[in-house]
Amino acid sequence: MKLTTNQIQQLYKFTRQHYVEHYDVQTELVDHLANDIEHIWLSQPNLSFEDAKTISFKKFGVFGFVEVVEARSKALNKKYWKLVWRIFKSYFKTPQLISTLALFIGIYTSFLIVPNQKWIYMILGFGVCAILIIRMVQLHRIKKLRLKATNKKWLLEESILNAGNIGAFSYIYFQIPLQMDVQMHSGVLMALVSLFFTCYIVVSYIITFVLPSQIEEILIKQYPEYNLV
Repeated sequence: MKLTTNQIQQLYKFTRQHYVEHYDVQTELVDHLANDIEHIWLSQPNLSFEDAKTISFKKFGVFGFVEVVEARSKALNKKYWKLVWRIFKSYFKTPQLISTLALFIGIYTSFLIVPNQKWIYMILGFGVCAILIIRMVQLHRIKKLRLKATNKKWLLEESILNAGNIGAFSYIYFQIPLQMDVQMHSGVLMALVSLFFTCYIVVSYIITFVLPSQIEEILIKQYPEYNLV
């Protein structure tokens, strides 16, 4: 016996009632519940849908879907940062290597020719963070419009925004050198600081511009509802 479309929708409603907010996680749980209910019906064909659903749900234990959601979140975050690392490594290969080297040389040269190096910290630190904040506002607006259009939340999208928020508000770390009256006279030190800023800018660009568009394509293929109407 196969589940009807109406019964599938009831399973989605059931997962939402048990505090599973994200549609991609709901879909995985609904698939699991549906398969399990159909398996239960093989041995108990006279069992009602509600009773079979209750039996299947009890297999998740006293915490219900909580452990599944936590495990899914951890797995998704791990997958997300693997994507970040894979794309980040590509920026040290041709052709991205050229633009990365140009960025590094530009920062290093700025430290060499500008007398007050605190201005470089301010421009790079606060300037990049300002761009990231503007971008995060844009992404949150897109998320809000998508939620209004589809009435669905996505765990993968939440991971993108959370990572972007961390990058956008990391300007706090740039305040440390601004409180210190230190000039970098060592070429090695300037090179290390320039490398840090280069990596920071590249990673920030990946997590706020590159990955959002790529992950959108992935989710649109898996869930057509993800695309804005």
